[in-house]
Amino acid sequence: MIPSLRVSVWPSCDLACRYCHKEGNPHPGRHLQDREILEIIQAALPVGVVKIKITGGEPLLRPYLSDLMAQIIRWGVSLTLTTNGTRLSLWAAKLREIGLKRVGVSLDTLDPERFRQLCGVDNLASVIDGIHAARDARLPIELNTVLMRGVNEDEWENLTDFAKTIAARLQLIELSPAAQSPEFYECHHVNLDYVEQVLQEQGETLESVQDPSDRPRYRFHGVEVSLCRVVDMNQTMSKRRQGLRLSADGKVYSFDYRQPCLADLAQAYRQGTRGKDLTRLWIHVGTMINQNVPH
Repeated sequence: MIPSLRVSVWPSCDLACRYCHKEGNPHPGRHLQDREILEIIQAALPVGVVKIKITGGEPLLRPYLSDLMAQIIRWGVSLTLTTNGTRLSLWAAKLREIGLKRVGVSLDTLDPERFRQLCGVDNLASVIDGIHAARDARLPIELNTVLMRGVNEDEWENLTDFAKTIAARLQLIELSPAAQSPEFYECHHVNLDYVEQVLQEQGETLESVQDPSDRPRYRFHGVEVSLCRVVDMNQTMSKRRQGLRLSADGKVYSFDYRQPCLADLAQAYRQGTRGKDLTRLWIHVGTMINQNVPH
């Protein structure tokens, strides 16, 4: 019923990226403690959760995160993590050791000045160091790039070449209107159709993509490149979009950042809800999101 879960474990970040949507929760309350996160996640497993992605803010700012993730992995869940990369060099070996399936690293530019303007700090070197540390630790890597007009739309092929040097996948992401002003979105939004045309003409469509609702994936210059478009509720609902998000303060949302909170599991937990009763809450929100899937 709920194939995937995106779990924000830390609300703050050490970057200030101009396009950040803050996981759709810009003003989170008190963040969940380790025990709360684990019991809430464990209650979701009977509802079909097999994939979990750890996010933030910046998740690698959370103390003792590796212990938290190691426990989730012991439950047999496929666990990935997405990070801005600034602290990845400190974590890469440990993430590999605990059995993390893949790390996704945000990398929107290879130009230090563009990075400073986009992220608010001059720290591209730390991100690159972190990516190299992940490669050296033999940790599978996916680079995540938000394409923006007038910012970095001219860099995606260079980023593909960089991905090849570290044996990484590349995901090109369409700018979301969820957190930006309408003016920012209109100014910088890039339709990914022109990129897909290049990938179709010069690359190879991967045979594993069968469902038109899946993210298109291509082999381009020896690199697997996928395209992530903004959620459109008028299109066929993909398996990814049937997943749910657990915010750092324990609220549940759909994958559409425009939708309101579906349930406050932190409040329920702190009022004494445990075990099967928590699972019933997950079943309820899973039913809600599946009822909204267009046919």
